[in-house]
Amino acid sequence: MKLSQAEQEQLTSLLTRLYQELCEIETQHELLAGEGDFRPRIDYFHDAIRAFFSQNAKDREEGGRLCVENLAYDLSCLRYLQEKPFSSFKPQGQSHSPKTDLIEVKQLPTAQKGRPDRATRERISELYQHYAVLFAALLKPLADKDFLQRTDELNQDVKEINTVMQSLKNGNIQSINEAIQHIEDPQLRGELIAFIQHGGLKQKEQVNKLIQYLKDQKTKRDAKISTIDKAHMQYATSQLAVYETSKDLLKNLASKGMNLVGKFVEASISQTRREMGR
Repeated sequence: MKLSQAEQEQLTSLLTRLYQELCEIETQHELLAGEGDFRPRIDYFHDAIRAFFSQNAKDREEGGRLCVENLAYDLSCLRYLQEKPFSSFKPQGQSHSPKTDLIEVKQLPTAQKGRPDRATRERISELYQHYAVLFAALLKPLADKDFLQRTDELNQDVKEINTVMQSLKNGNIQSINEAIQHIEDPQLRGELIAFIQHGGLKQKEQVNKLIQYLKDQKTKRDAKISTIDKAHMQYATSQLAVYETSKDLLKNLASKGMNLVGKFVEASISQTRREMGR
């Protein structure tokens, strides 16, 4: 689902307005990201939007800001903040002062900022609700691409490892060498080549150890596939959940002439439902 220039402009404009208002409220009430990050909470999530538009390849690699695991975590946290707008979304995220000065026991404490009122609470919740549904739609193509690309590569790795294992069991040197040359993972291919060059095939015990090592490599890749698949499913279910609570937003956008954003979100949701077989 490709984002048109007009859709991108409307989405960017709306996300920026939501970000700016949240940033102002959270700065005023010291609702910070926590764990050493003294920015307003929304800044943490907006990092993903910045990464999307920066087109930095590192952000799209495994472990990068835009990998499916991080995006799924973002979306689950946005849902959490919608429900609990005064809470921290990080395990150790309670706001603490960066100052470490000692205070005398008799010294009077400084005045604390007043707790945000109910209207502010409701406004924060509403802003995160709107931000989440747009965030989910905008970044869904990246989450899908990362999921498909990485699981495909890992499944291919498993097939290639199976071929090497079968060749080792058959003991045909030519088929072993051919299977090794088809290993895409450069580190694993290098290890296998070194094994052959050091005469590992001459010792049955060493061959058996290698087969067990390859089994372990398969297990690691299967575990990665499971993690990526779980994250992708979490992203999809979170997207559907935030959409269900944001249908009024789309009607509001249409009334303000922002039909392109509404249509883009609707198309994203339809695609997610098809992928989940709903």
